[in-house]
Amino acid sequence: MVTDKTMTGHENTAILHGTPAKEYNGKHYKQLHGTAMGSPVSVVIAEIVMQNIEERALSTCRQTIPLWLRYVDDTFTAVRHDEIDAFHNHLNEQNTDIQFTREVEENGKLPFLDCLVSHNDNSLRTTVYRKPTHTDRLLDESSYNPTSHKATTIRTLTRRAQLVCDSTDSLSDENKYLHRVFTKNNYNNDFIRRNTHRPTTTTETNDTATPTTTATIPYIKGMSENISRILLPFNIRVAHKPITTLRQLLTNVKDKDESRDRQGTIYKINCSDCQASYIGETGRNLTTRLTEHRRATRKGDVSNHIAEHHRLTNHNIDWDSAQCLTYSTDYFQRLTLESWFTNLEQTPLNRCQQLPAPYKRLIQDINIANDRKRTT
Repeated sequence: MVTDKTMTGHENTAILHGTPAKEYNGKHYKQLHGTAMGSPVSVVIAEIVMQNIEERALSTCRQTIPLWLRYVDDTFTAVRHDEIDAFHNHLNEQNTDIQFTREVEENGKLPFLDCLVSHNDNSLRTTVYRKPTHTDRLLDESSYNPTSHKATTIRTLTRRAQLVCDSTDSLSDENKYLHRVFTKNNYNNDFIRRNTHRPTTTTETNDTATPTTTATIPYIKGMSENISRILLPFNIRVAHKPITTLRQLLTNVKDKDESRDRQGTIYKINCSDCQASYIGETGRNLTTRLTEHRRATRKGDVSNHIAEHHRLTNHNIDWDSAQCLTYSTDYFQRLTLESWFTNLEQTPLNRCQQLPAPYKRLIQDINIANDRKRTT
């Protein structure tokens, strides 16, 4: 037996993906073959190319190939020992940019994907294969992850054992090994027993209804599980997502913008000599908008509410204390937020859109609570 590991074009361009030209180690490189890694179309193109090479190689091969199995770019082939080199060279002649590597059986055994294939008396036997670097580290029971993810870890591994192990002895050995691994990762026996995969017969029917919709919510331990149980009778499936990821914690692609340089802001400008304030919104940054307000105030622009207030009262405007209240890149969201903050102010200078009645009631309650705090 011999297994051929194909090195496809898109795998050989790990440094070069994304753009036609890339700088690496002080030199510029241009990708000549293959597709960009991570692109959705790359998988489809790779499969088309592999099928073409496969069909051409097998149809023109002089040797008789009794067995040829392929999964993406991994192939499992049965070839006579004295024909291995010739068949290997024949595969590599199909496309000079895609070269196969090979791994030959040792002691009648050969790993293929997650299976260890062995042959004896012209028959093939399979069991689960693990690399020498395997550490038995799984999703720990004490980790801050949904219980459903932990249960899936057990179900997936026990299901794989039942699919791959083709004998009762090998399945028994694998189950004992998995139990030790689960225990090592702090799973108790009851949790292991309840979530071990149990194969269903063809006569059994699946009474579980197909979910009508899926709700994706941040995972909060204890609360998210309760929400899932509440939505289950309504046939709503809940998918959990982490609140904070390692990428967010460890990756800083670019420096954060200062608050006044951030695009899409709702801002507040106070009068230095009275309680009046101006709430505004802009799709640009606050620094640019302040420059425009200052210019309008100097020119006495009557269409600008801040300039009009300065002209009528001769009050000074506290430009330095101007602050960003919140941010939004959506124009209609900014209009709503501007109206919300304007209605919260006691003496706003600007006019805004009317809010729906429920929002007005909330603002009224907030203002009453704030008045009580001031009096106390």
